[in-house]
Amino acid sequence: MSDLQIALAAIGLVVVGGVYAFNIWQERKLRQRLQKAFEGEHADVLLKTAEAEPVERAEPRIEPRIGDEAEPVAAPGPEPAPGVAAASGGADPLIEFQASVNADQPVGDAALRELLSRLATFGKPARVLGRDGGTVWRVLDRGSHAGCRELQVALQLVNRSGPLHAPQLNGFCDALREWAAKHGATVELGDTTVALEAARELDAFCGDMDVAIGVNVVALAGEAFSGEQVAEAAADAGFTLEPDGLFHLHDAAGHTLFTLENHEAEPFAEGHLVAMQTSGLTLLLDVPRIADGVAVLDRMVKTGTALAASLGGQLVDDNRTPLQQAGLNRIRQQLQDIHAAMAAQDIAAGSPRALRLFA
Repeated sequence: MSDLQIALAAIGLVVVGGVYAFNIWQERKLRQRLQKAFEGEHADVLLKTAEAEPVERAEPRIEPRIGDEAEPVAAPGPEPAPGVAAASGGADPLIEFQASVNADQPVGDAALRELLSRLATFGKPARVLGRDGGTVWRVLDRGSHAGCRELQVALQLVNRSGPLHAPQLNGFCDALREWAAKHGATVELGDTTVALEAARELDAFCGDMDVAIGVNVVALAGEAFSGEQVAEAAADAGFTLEPDGLFHLHDAAGHTLFTLENHEAEPFAEGHLVAMQTSGLTLLLDVPRIADGVAVLDRMVKTGTALAASLGGQLVDDNRTPLQQAGLNRIRQQLQDIHAAMAAQDIAAGSPRALRLFA
């Protein structure tokens, strides 16, 4: 070969290599954008949490998060997601897209961990369940010994960050097919178009149900509560300060009934209570996550009254006037309407299904 031919060949190799590297770089950027778009958690527009960006609070309020004149909710119920019918303890066809996996040999622990790692990348809760004969499914996690030839792999359609989106579902299906081909298994998938429509309908229904009720304890004009005062009064009322910056009141099973948060933007934190001052507190009840909502609401109002007496403050409504029984009765009725609508669609408030959806 002449020097010219060698030079041209070298230039060609450089150009081809550059194009290949550029394509890899572009693909990596695309994956990163998809991951950011669908993996991150988004602040819920109905609930004020410690993770949300600080916002300036309006007047203290009791807020059912729906209009005072709202009619009882009668949203159409979601249809079960397409896929394999759920057996005893299996995937939930109402809130999960399901895939059936059958392997030639029992799935080993390393293969199971590989599958779980893949499922963690799609921005929605996912589960693997297994059985080997019989009808009872068991949830398989990283600490499980798999040894099952039959699996159900389920991806949740909705949570508080929104519905499942097409790139997430398509990525889930592709990853499952690749994993199955690698490990000598077959996969049966439902209709993804139907699943995405089911996710949108379920998300719309959950959006109508996603309500929080808040009552407020405020300091008298020109005064403030110290952090230490608040912590002592909260402890006396049975609250526990948790890492999210809120005081939680739990039931006997350890589930949160309602929370106590700072009326100001600063969350409560151990070690910072001495220097804290606040003009008020908010008690918040997460309606779809509580089973006996009316009883818990009454307990929250009673607790707020006791906190106001202990701190020398007032329990007030949105206009800084004492809470009126008529207003509380209206809110109780709205809460009952929401719980009835959820029960009618087999998503009972406070149930495991509701806790998964409203998370």
